Amino acid sequence: MRHPALTLTGLALIAAALTACTENGTPTPTTNGGTTNTGTSSSAPAPDNTYGAPRVTDPIDAAAFIDKPCTLLTTTQTTTLGLAPQGKQDQAQGAQFCTWLTPDEREDYTVGFLAANKNGLSDTYRADQTNPNHSAYFEPTTVSGYPAVFEDGNDDRDRGYCNIVVGVRDELTFRVGAGGGPKGKACDDKIKQIAEQAIATMKNGG
Repeated sequence: MRHPALTLTGLALIAAALTACTENGTPTPTTNGGTTNTGTSSSAPAPDNTYGAPRVTDPIDAAAFIDKPCTLLTTTQTTTLGLAPQGKQDQAQGAQFCTWLTPDEREDYTVGFLAANKNGLSDTYRADQTNPNHSAYFEPTTVSGYPAVFEDGNDDRDRGYCNIVVGVRDELTFRVGAGGGPKGKACDDKIKQIAEQAIATMKNGG
């Protein structure tokens, strides 16, 4: 089965974050007679590079989980969610992720951090706004009070494939993806439930 959370669109987000670019309104230093001129007055407001992404008002220290995503769900939580007790950790282009199957192995759910996206959810919003082919759907939501967005490069929710990106800090997001799970709206509901449990684990420190 594919791992939708950190393949295809997930890795495209990482690539977008790593692409060097200059945001509109960012001053470019120049030198005049040995004096550096930023081109703006010191009282000028900093440019807004969030692309409309909500700020995280209650940031979580998730450092301990970034390289160990399989610790994001406890066995009690996986039982409640109808998943196998243990997940399998893997990586794609250096990003670690963990995949849990259902006991019948017909569904898989993948969780991982988009740690390369140094601007957090703003990078997800930027990719959607600057690349018209990036998202087949883009639906902002919240998870346990944290800003999030349902999005994917293909809208296959009617087949049980869906994704959600959640901001836990202004500079850090994690992604949950489903493969072959419940169809339609139920697909979104399922990955949101998994994201809620992952946030609970992070806030409890494991």
